[in-house]
Amino acid sequence: MTDELAPVTPLFGASPAGRQSASKADPVEPTTEPAPSRPTMRDAASSAAQSRPSTGGTPRLVSIPGGQGETQAFTAVVPAGMDSESRLRLVEEAQETLVRALARSDRSTEEARRLLRDWRGEDPRGAQAPEDGSDEAAEYEASLRLDDDETERIIERCTELGYLDDFRLAELLVHKARDKKRSGIQGVERALRDRHLSTEAIQEALAEIDRDDELERATELATERARRVTGVEPDAAIRRIAGFLARRGYSAGVAFAAAREAVQGGARTRRPASDSAGVFFGATPVE
Repeated sequence: MTDELAPVTPLFGASPAGRQSASKADPVEPTTEPAPSRPTMRDAASSAAQSRPSTGGTPRLVSIPGGQGETQAFTAVVPAGMDSESRLRLVEEAQETLVRALARSDRSTEEARRLLRDWRGEDPRGAQAPEDGSDEAAEYEASLRLDDDETERIIERCTELGYLDDFRLAELLVHKARDKKRSGIQGVERALRDRHLSTEAIQEALAEIDRDDELERATELATERARRVTGVEPDAAIRRIAGFLARRGYSAGVAFAAAREAVQGGARTRRPASDSAGVFFGATPVE
């Protein structure tokens, strides 16, 4: 009888010979590691977003007071800038805001530029803003606003589309000031400058105004005003009417000439009898 030896179990793993004999005796199916999966579109988009340069710096951790009655603070990621795709959405949103504002009322180019400078977008990633007054809050606020280049691109685009036109707005303002408010030339110029129109648009609009009838227009307006100034001395009436015309934008010379004509002409042509009604500024006209 042949003595059988007990199997020996190696303590530190099988020897090369043992592994070779074991592989011959008991073939083991080879184990294959799973092949790496191909990156999906979401992974590619995420990788591209991470590789885009930020316009305002790198995100940072800031301390923000905790909610739900907790007294301790927690940290939140606050973006210091946006990637190119987020900036593009920010510019598109700002342009839509300006177009809606222009649909409600005309604006000058400078007024549109100021609107865009004051405009603030929303963080597309919904990060929580830091506390006000901190340096992080100032940088966060700046990252949600347009820079100068983005502002000018929107201005140029709206000008090309015809939404912004300083010359057209100047023409409308001249018509409103001269025909509706019956303002003088200085009043028209003041109205144009109050709307921050370009110098070229203002000069062209003022050049189209007929200056020959300035005194005639002022005298007509002064005569209507004289009907409200009753019971005062002629000198006082002239001063009041001249002040009224000056506020309407007539020069001092034109205003006083028209006021004198309204007061003295009215006194000469409409001097009433003792039992009649009318405008009376005094017994003796002021020369």
